[in-house]
Amino acid sequence: MIENLPASLPVREQFDRIEGRILGASSPGIRPGLSRMARLCSLLGNPERAFPAIHVLGTNGKGSVCAALDSILRESGYRTARYTSPHLDHLGERLTFDGTILPAETWDEALDLVIGTVSSDSRLSEDPPSAFEIMTVVAFLCIAQGDREIAVIEAGLGGRLDATNLLGDVRMTVFSAIGLDHEDILGQGIEAIAREKFSVLRRGVPAVSAAGGALLDGLAATQAKKMGSPISILGRDAMITFRDSGIQGSSFYFVLPGFAPFRFSTPLLGEHQIDNAALASLACLKLSQCWAGISVEAIRRGLETTSWPGRLERIPLIPPVLLDGAHNPQGSEALSRTLASLWPGIRPIFVMAAMKDKDITEMLRALSRTHGELFCTEIKGLERCETAPRLAARALELPWPGPVKVFPDSREALLEAMKSGPLVVCTGSLYFIGSIRRFLVEMLSPEGKQG
Repeated sequence: MIENLPASLPVREQFDRIEGRILGASSPGIRPGLSRMARLCSLLGNPERAFPAIHVLGTNGKGSVCAALDSILRESGYRTARYTSPHLDHLGERLTFDGTILPAETWDEALDLVIGTVSSDSRLSEDPPSAFEIMTVVAFLCIAQGDREIAVIEAGLGGRLDATNLLGDVRMTVFSAIGLDHEDILGQGIEAIAREKFSVLRRGVPAVSAAGGALLDGLAATQAKKMGSPISILGRDAMITFRDSGIQGSSFYFVLPGFAPFRFSTPLLGEHQIDNAALASLACLKLSQCWAGISVEAIRRGLETTSWPGRLERIPLIPPVLLDGAHNPQGSEALSRTLASLWPGIRPIFVMAAMKDKDITEMLRALSRTHGELFCTEIKGLERCETAPRLAARALELPWPGPVKVFPDSREALLEAMKSGPLVVCTGSLYFIGSIRRFLVEMLSPEGKQG
């Protein structure tokens, strides 16, 4: 057993050490399958069955939807837990109670129990769970022991074999926008991916889904009917009738049969965040039939106070810096549309790092429509990250319509970009956003503030 972390350590260092413990006790890589997770949960007394949950799946927008749901439920007076991934600054961000991260000691105590259980079991010690599985079991233990009235749980990759799919008391399933990502695991093509994600619908459990077009909406409706799961699809069963977006956030009118029209607002930037906010609203309006604390006013307050860093987050420097974790073509398309809408006529400078296993060419193609400059960089020490020269080579093959530069050092890339244009946009990977955000926070501090 490893001793609990010294309380004097900074929070990030405490959680970095916990993350190191998890990586040291787990199998490397992504390992779809539920056998390890199910066995571990069983040996721990099945904490995944000890609390009611909202299960959130999809490709893009899952985290934003989780943040909005959690905010609304807290405004409704419920004691909440929220489990999301990945984190931006440190591991502790993945699990919050009532919007606050848990003490590192709480993680450490649960992790001691999990690691001890793995090491004492012959099957699990020979075939250890993955890091995500261990994190998820630790989260389930903390939630089960934490007197939570409801938990908002974001799936990892999503689908039948996702670790979160073992949840035993799901009250609502929520599907955010589905797009192309992780095709090596979820299946080739949008239809295969959607089938895999919709396969988690639970018999008799209500669901809501973002609009996905005729094909995906049809797949959702067919699977829901098969499972006897009442499903409401945004754009079919509820409508957004007006949108107004600006650099301070967005407002929209939302219409659901049986209710008067509502006007809601969100501080999150981008038209896609209107869709995410509307999806969370739809889920909560449906839940309100059984959860009496949820009201229209609580939904309104919850949306207005939603915070989700790293997703079109505006850092107030000169020039302004936008952080957006878009890491697939669908996310890059949404970013490109938002830039054209909110900053018309401005050619941004992109500071970009991306993972090798992503569809980098299509991400670049989407961003190239802004006719901005591209500063290619990378995350030091992360083997999964594409190198800055290779990222630049991919851009030049398109060809990229403006200047392309290479900066292996991401901080140098950011500082040079800030000297060169009216708007800087950091994107390509949430891992990259997390690393560069720390630097920007330092720049905003009294010691590093711009003169």
